[in-house]
Amino acid sequence: MKTVAIYIFDDVEVMDMAGPFEVFSVAGGNTPFYKVYTVAESMRPILARNQLVIIPHYTFDNMPQPDIFVIPGGPGTRREKHNPKVLDFVRK
Repeated sequence: MKTVAIYIFDDVEVMDMAGPFEVFSVAGGNTPFYKVYTVAESMRPILARNQLVIIPHYTFDNMPQPDIFVIPGGPGTRREKHNPKVLDFVRK
């Protein structure tokens, strides 16, 4: 089974995060192809677009090694593209 990490951050677009989460989660039907989880910089609640609260499964420091890493869109990307911790993690 492959793993899919979906990065979440304040002002993440809900559909950009939830759509891939749903698609990967149901792929394979009763025999899932993917284990999907969310990851954030910390375990604090994330305030997605329109104030939807999301609790991450993992942080960069304790997440399982992903096979696929999804970076959703949304207004928060304008801030995240300058976040040194995020940029360093993605480079690795």
